Amino acid sequence: MSENEKYTRERALEEFETHGERWLQERFSGKFNTIFDVGSNIGEWSRMTRKYQPQADIHMFEVMGETYKQLLKNIDIDDKMFPNSFGLSNCNGTIDMKYKPSYSAVSTPVMDLRLDNSEIRKGLVVKGDDYIESRNVENIDFLKIDTEGAEENVFKGFEKSLSQGKIKVIQFEYGYICVLTKWMLIDSYKYLTPFGYHLGRLKNGSIEFKDYNLMDEDFNGPEYIAVHESVKHEFGL
Repeated sequence: MSENEKYTRERALEEFETHGERWLQERFSGKFNTIFDVGSNIGEWSRMTRKYQPQADIHMFEVMGETYKQLLKNIDIDDKMFPNSFGLSNCNGTIDMKYKPSYSAVSTPVMDLRLDNSEIRKGLVVKGDDYIESRNVENIDFLKIDTEGAEENVFKGFEKSLSQGKIKVIQFEYGYICVLTKWMLIDSYKYLTPFGYHLGRLKNGSIEFKDYNLMDEDFNGPEYIAVHESVKHEFGL
């Protein structure tokens, strides 16, 4: 990645295609009524998803102020999109973030991650369950988490909602940053499975649902899907 390289629409769409994210939204077109985009960056995931979920409420969360401003300029916000200039976590307050002006998509709360030409900035976070209650959100049909190492905190911020089966489908990242956060794939399995979720690796054209195996701890991901048992039949489980 060169210093002048930017996170562009073209790069985003390429990743959505390769990782299977576009396929997943197309496969379940029109099925999700309430969507949370946690780690919206410049808004391209929500833009892509709107194409396949035209009637959904999309709640967008971006913790970095400068990136949030780019999001608002970058996409057309319709009356069922709700952009928020804060992130979701397991607490309410501020956190330190490594922000990379030249490539905002890799900004992270993981201080141990080497990120050349980055700056330490503050970001505001809100507990997921508190946000749900404040907005009177009854259920989340699809929760997308792209937070560069903050997955554990986002999960735990939704603990009440998860225990009540209010979140139907979760998409989260899994990769080498887990070495630094110490939140491995097995931890996602151990945390989500008791709440009634089935986990699988997302690919372009399929989701490989399976029980955890140590050989899966390969840091390759990059995306995993967790499906609640209440909607497992829709995923062929």
